[in-house]
Amino acid sequence: MKNANLKTFELSPKYERDNIKLGLSRIKKALQELGNPCKNIPAIQIIGTNGKGSIAAYLESILFEAKRNFGVTTSPHLLDVCERIRVNKKNIKKTDFEKIYRLIEKNFSTFELTPFEKIICCALNFFDNKKVELLILEAGLGGRLDATTAHRSRPIIAIGNIGLDHKEFLGDTIEKIAEEKLAVIEKNSIVISCNQNSQVENLITKKVKEVGAKIIWKDSISNSYELGLEGIFQKQNASVAVGAIEALNNYGFNIKEKHISEGLKKTSWKGRLEIINFLNKEILVDCAHNYPAAKALSHERSNWENEDKGIYWVLGVQRQKDFYAILKTLLKKNDHLLLVPVPNQPSWQLKDLSQIKEIDLQKIIEFETFELAIDYLFSLEKWPPNHPVLTGSIFLVAEFIKFTNKQKC
Repeated sequence: MKNANLKTFELSPKYERDNIKLGLSRIKKALQELGNPCKNIPAIQIIGTNGKGSIAAYLESILFEAKRNFGVTTSPHLLDVCERIRVNKKNIKKTDFEKIYRLIEKNFSTFELTPFEKIICCALNFFDNKKVELLILEAGLGGRLDATTAHRSRPIIAIGNIGLDHKEFLGDTIEKIAEEKLAVIEKNSIVISCNQNSQVENLITKKVKEVGAKIIWKDSISNSYELGLEGIFQKQNASVAVGAIEALNNYGFNIKEKHISEGLKKTSWKGRLEIINFLNKEILVDCAHNYPAAKALSHERSNWENEDKGIYWVLGVQRQKDFYAILKTLLKKNDHLLLVPVPNQPSWQLKDLSQIKEIDLQKIIEFETFELAIDYLFSLEKWPPNHPVLTGSIFLVAEFIKFTNKQKC
């Protein structure tokens, strides 16, 4: 019986995505049955469209330097579901995860928990067993009905960039999406946000005033700090993380400046503007999976040497994403697009591009797999002057990293 539900246990991205059901009633019942694990442990809840994982990574690194005992849950995972539950920078062991996950599946089957809700239950149960003193909870899709919001004690809310994504779940305008996310803000909570577009800033200000919370706006972090993560946009994510740490100190955590600077410097987060050396050639990978992330990547590209000579993009985009906006943002003159499917996900194809007049279809080649696109790059007479960029989905990046790891074996 132990391996009867192994596919469910593996929690493939497609399985998880196909089973999204926003709501708090199911997980609240399950947590009550579990004895409300971590009920009195304060959490930094991270919301937003982009940058949540980076903010969590910065917080994790700073707290580790300060030798605090803390639990972190993030989503989605890149290579292994155990990445999503960590205590003091260490992933939960597979045997521990499997044991808790199966216990939840067996005892709470009538609650019809979603895969994400089961993982949050596993995380809180595990953190409770480890007697952590602080939680970092990265929200999934939204906020108001997100499983992380079932945790009662969330005195600090860290907000990454809010933009248009997951419209099928959260609403089709920036206002609707922002309102869903900002619903997590409660009375007396300290809210830390990077600079947002004016609509979002107004909504944050309004929400904070309505409920009686406190808002701290953060500019990009100063150049006196060295950041472990690449990218101009990381200066804002790091600043939000530092703001959350400063707020923590109001609760008696006493995290020193040396822990902050050292933590920021040592932060790592795989698959984000990461250069991967494959067969002695460099390929840049980035999990830019929506328009705001593509915009940040395009801005980053403007600082590359020789970028005007063109970039080879190995791009795979899930069907529910705004493909046209991503393409218009990324593609410039002299660029080449190698279009690939996101493995095991419904994806955009070449035949869908005939509507976009601004795009030169002559510079697009479609491949049945990303491996074939990589083979094509290696067949070129010369390796491109700028390293090719593989992007469009965290799931594509994950499969590429697995592929390169196998080649090294």
